[in-house]
Amino acid sequence: MSQIDRSSMIPDPQQPSRHTGGVQSPRPIAPAHTQQHGPANASQRPNQRQYQQHPAHGAAPKQGPSHARTANNRGPADKRNNKSSKPGGKTALFVVLGLVAIVYIVGVVAFSQVAYPNTTIAGVDISLSNASSAATKVNSAWKHYKLTVSDDNFSWTYQPESDEPIVDGEEAAHEIISKNEPLLWPSRLIASLGGKTDSATKKASVDLDQDVDLSMLSDAFDQKQFEEDLGSAIDEFNEGRSGTFEAASSYDEKAGKFTVEKARSNEKINREHVIKYAEIELASLAENVDITKIGNDAYEPLNGTLTNDQIQAACDAANNFLGVNVTLKLNGNDAGKVDGSSVLQWISFADPANPTLDTSQISSWAAELANGFNTVGTTRWWTRADGKECAVEGGDFGWSIDSDTLAKQVEDAINNKQTGDIEISYSKKADTFTAKGEPDWKAYIDVDLSEQHARYYDENGNIVWEANFISGKPGEDATPEGVWQINSNDGASKLIGAKDPATGKPKYESPVSYWMPFEGNMVGFHDATWQNDSSFDSAESYKWCGSHGCINLRLADAKALHDCISVGLCVVVHS
Repeated sequence: MSQIDRSSMIPDPQQPSRHTGGVQSPRPIAPAHTQQHGPANASQRPNQRQYQQHPAHGAAPKQGPSHARTANNRGPADKRNNKSSKPGGKTALFVVLGLVAIVYIVGVVAFSQVAYPNTTIAGVDISLSNASSAATKVNSAWKHYKLTVSDDNFSWTYQPESDEPIVDGEEAAHEIISKNEPLLWPSRLIASLGGKTDSATKKASVDLDQDVDLSMLSDAFDQKQFEEDLGSAIDEFNEGRSGTFEAASSYDEKAGKFTVEKARSNEKINREHVIKYAEIELASLAENVDITKIGNDAYEPLNGTLTNDQIQAACDAANNFLGVNVTLKLNGNDAGKVDGSSVLQWISFADPANPTLDTSQISSWAAELANGFNTVGTTRWWTRADGKECAVEGGDFGWSIDSDTLAKQVEDAINNKQTGDIEISYSKKADTFTAKGEPDWKAYIDVDLSEQHARYYDENGNIVWEANFISGKPGEDATPEGVWQINSNDGASKLIGAKDPATGKPKYESPVSYWMPFEGNMVGFHDATWQNDSSFDSAESYKWCGSHGCINLRLADAKALHDCISVGLCVVVHS
């Protein structure tokens, strides 16, 4: 090689080296700033090379004017240096793309043969296993498999009891890996790293009309038994559900209103659909079956026709009846409450989509309530102040509630969403409101027929007045027992008996100074000056000299009673 040829292989020390992969390509020396063509220029290159390689000791090499550079005077050499960086950048880009392509191809090949991370078959982890390895793992650990069918209200778990594997490990492994979609391995890999990967690829919706492919299961799987067991669990769950839209089952006590969610709690699971869906998931060896994923197909519609929108409309209509909140008052005492929780039993869903207020049920309720309050004529038990245990039945004193009026009051309150108090309408009233069977009087006159003695007790049980008396003769003229009240206290009067059919005249006409009737105006307390005074001291006198039913008193005792009582005072006549 000539000297000129060798010099052309010497790199320019002012040019940076450009190389890829650690290999440096030879580059010609840049020409001088005042480049000359021809032999003269060529003859200068050996001297220049020698000068660059052998500088004087301790002194910087001298450069000719042709190599001078300033910030404001850039020559052709600098322009070539700037352009030379672009091809190297493109090369790096091509290298990166090449590496990405290689990695992608490797991934495609790999995930055509192995399972993604976090992939399970029958509860066995087969992450990054090929079909053969996965089959071995599954076949040796298949008993770990469980399938849970559930939603928020229902749960049932299937776990094989067979001694033989119900899972065909080899078939399952090939099936799973065949669904890897290797061309999409980057996205599938990222998804799998986020958590457990189900054995089969899930679909956005479930086709319940599809045929179930159980090819991944072995002959040891008893499909009939599986369906019977799951069906029995569903039947047991459905037993407590009527499958109809009912007021009581649609009312949410916590929310204080009818709600769609509460109404749907009466729905029955669709046995056929859920079993079919469970088998579809079992076919892919899934471990969890969320039946909410089949939407409305999971449950039978209420009454077979109502949609969620219709149920919502019905709930809204029913809620319009729930605004009432009233306290029932009886003579100023609390006697009950009517609010949303009590009204719900009176809402009729005969037409499920159009609830109405059942007034007949309100009337029945009012009659029952009134019967619980009514005490007129009922038996009362009490202990007298002196300790005697007493009981009495009959009379006209006590509570008597008009149930028809009460029903109308409550119906109007519901329709008007009334709040506050409602005074219960009554035709008769007692002194106080108590439990049925208890005395509902305060101060009263105790007329003890067995003792032939009367006592007037105040509200605190203190005796205000007492006296012996003579009551009516036994038989037709016997003094009527019961709980009564003083109807008048006007003083003097003439007592006139019934007409005698034989004479057409009253059987008797008896003037009295003090007349205090308690049974209408026919029976009462009065003075009886015609009675022998000593007769009042015998408890047996009434048997031969008894009255026509009244309570005969000495004149002084009658006056004293007249002076201390008022109309409305309770009179209890008992034996």
